[in-house]
Amino acid sequence: MHSDPHPTTMTAPHSRRRRTLASWFVVALLGLLAGCGGDESEGGVERPALGGDAARSAASATAPTSSGGVNAVEHRQQPYLILVSFDGFRWDYLDRYPTPAFQRVARNGARAERLIPTFPTKTFPTHYAVATGMYADQHGLVGNRFWDPERQEAYSMYDRDQVEDGGWYGGEPIWVTAETQGMVAASYFFVGSEADVQQVRPTFWNRYDGSVPNEARVDQALEWLQLPLDERPHLITLYFSTVDDAGHDYGPDAPETAAAVAEVDAVLGRLLDGLEALPHADEVYLVLTSDHGMARADPDRAHPLDMALFPGVRWAEGGPYASLFVEEGGPGRAARVRDSLEAVVPESEFWLREEVPERFHYSAHPRVGDIVGLMEVGATVVRPEGLPAEAYWTHGWDNRAVEMGAIFLAQGPGIAPGQRLEPFESVHIYPWMARVLGLEAHSEADGRLEVLGPHLGMGR
Repeated sequence: MHSDPHPTTMTAPHSRRRRTLASWFVVALLGLLAGCGGDESEGGVERPALGGDAARSAASATAPTSSGGVNAVEHRQQPYLILVSFDGFRWDYLDRYPTPAFQRVARNGARAERLIPTFPTKTFPTHYAVATGMYADQHGLVGNRFWDPERQEAYSMYDRDQVEDGGWYGGEPIWVTAETQGMVAASYFFVGSEADVQQVRPTFWNRYDGSVPNEARVDQALEWLQLPLDERPHLITLYFSTVDDAGHDYGPDAPETAAAVAEVDAVLGRLLDGLEALPHADEVYLVLTSDHGMARADPDRAHPLDMALFPGVRWAEGGPYASLFVEEGGPGRAARVRDSLEAVVPESEFWLREEVPERFHYSAHPRVGDIVGLMEVGATVVRPEGLPAEAYWTHGWDNRAVEMGAIFLAQGPGIAPGQRLEPFESVHIYPWMARVLGLEAHSEADGRLEVLGPHLGMGR
């Protein structure tokens, strides 16, 4: 197992159901009988993915605390849950653009006015918060990239080895909760699903490949839902980047973004039609979410920060927010640097890590930075050589800013149709998903069941 540098944020799963030697023999025998040429090969053997890179099944033999690809008997009558993320789908796109499939889900179930993502409003920390029910300073993915002072190593979402290294990931994502309690899980992309968190991956998982057509991802999910009862995943995650790509390139108001919304709406319609055709359609929960919104970064409000003025200070992240480590100067220097930063960077607030306002939940983890800065929406802090020549669109600002708001919709057994929920924080999705699936939620999750439970049926 990969060791975690901050063991307080990596808690071993509880209530694990360990299989007997006999049951493991049955699993191995089934794998041998089904092997040799099947598309869903066990044992970590790679199979070609649509669009390029390899999609792979998790190796049950190397994850002894996972389901082993077979649902425990007590889980076979549990419902199914599909968690779908539409990256960069801002909350107001639902009404700004035609979204008939999304509206279909809203009529059949519940829709939040908006979902409040966790801070910082970046793809990796916000997705992993949904998966674990934890804020970033608890699960440890404190940004899309960050510095780890104990490892003396930088993490980046663009580094394939790091993305798949479970030692970077704290908490317990919902698929690990499922697998360690004997329930088969599957993922066609979701942040963290490629990593061996606690040495466990979903039974079916795929290395991220943005070229895989969205329709192929949906069709695979529907195929999984038609597997034999003992092998059929009860938890499936899906991820689509189409809207985020358009938002970054053209902005929320552009016709290209409207077209991207229409594209994923059609993909959602394909999924809904496929689900309705299943013989067990009335046993399926569908959860639609996104990770953040999008806003314009004004080039006239991009403020350069010359780090030569601050020797011994490491720049770990900049843009809508900033993370800096004070590595030289002794006690008291961090406070002096903080004061200087506020004096030289307009439209900003800077805090020592322990001073970050509690509502951000961004002070407990050493990866956060000795000093944290937050810019006003539209303003950024950049290196002098990184000053933008023109406007661009991004995210990362205050998670309660309406421009950063995300979406949440859900339908399924026990969810009354046509509900409109008040805004809530995304960490509360995890404990509700665990309850729906008949699982015991991780005890250190920050999310609370009482936020969504009374509105969304509390399971069956």
